[in-house]
Amino acid sequence: MCKRPQNLCLLLSFVLTLAVPASQAASFWEEDVWNSDDRGFLYYPPGELKKKAPDPNAPKDLSLILSAAELRAEYTKRLEIATFLPTEANVLAFQEVNHFVQEKAALFTDMNRRVSWQNPQFDFSTINPAANFAQVSLKEDRNQIRKEQIPQIAQGWGLMYFYRSDCRFCALQSPLVKQLKDTFGFEVLAVSLDGSSNDHFPDALPDNGVSKLLTNGLGLDRVPALFMVKRDQSASYLVSSGVLSLEDMLSRIQTLALSKPGESLFGGAQAASSVQKTTNFSAPDALAATPVTTQAVPPSL
Repeated sequence: MCKRPQNLCLLLSFVLTLAVPASQAASFWEEDVWNSDDRGFLYYPPGELKKKAPDPNAPKDLSLILSAAELRAEYTKRLEIATFLPTEANVLAFQEVNHFVQEKAALFTDMNRRVSWQNPQFDFSTINPAANFAQVSLKEDRNQIRKEQIPQIAQGWGLMYFYRSDCRFCALQSPLVKQLKDTFGFEVLAVSLDGSSNDHFPDALPDNGVSKLLTNGLGLDRVPALFMVKRDQSASYLVSSGVLSLEDMLSRIQTLALSKPGESLFGGAQAASSVQKTTNFSAPDALAATPVTTQAVPPSL
């Protein structure tokens, strides 16, 4: 009997605890923090970690590069870093991008030749083959054409040859220029820049300003020099400056006298027309322009 009131009190206390309204429990988050000394209220969540700024000199992932400009910039950056700070890591980084560029170049080279094989109108080797036997045949044809054309050119063009007595190369070039006169019929006017004589050209004349006339007032600082001048004085060209073989001089004279730019390399108008029809490109007006001529009028030959 004496214990029953005590047990009843404990049970009542437990029931009352369970009977606390939910709103009272929820008020923990709404009550004034100053009313409870035991609860913590100065809570700060951990701050966001500061993002580390990316290193501008760090190598870029090459697989993410999508343009030539990006690749050029990355290549230049790595090269400069490796040059001025040649650590093992920096040099290795440059070797990586250099290898990447070489792979790109090899891929392009391989694809370029494959496309050329399938599109012969853009393959220069179809009109100028690299095979030795073909080059021999082409050279024979060129020599035959030259034999026919050079005498005709000599009728419309004359040569002016400039030399100096202290020029060792002039002694080598003079006999070859003499052959242009004796063998191919060119009229040659030899001009000495220092008034000296020439065994191959006993009728050589001293320079009275004609060298500046042919060079628009600049004069000649490199000899031997050979000019070709049209007899009607409408055009003149510098054929060679320095030592040149007889065959090369004849080739240049033939090209300058008879060919427009591009004709001697790609078949001229016929090749240009073929490319235009294939690609629908408009041929530039510059290709049809006449050769550039000097403004000064050279002396009569």
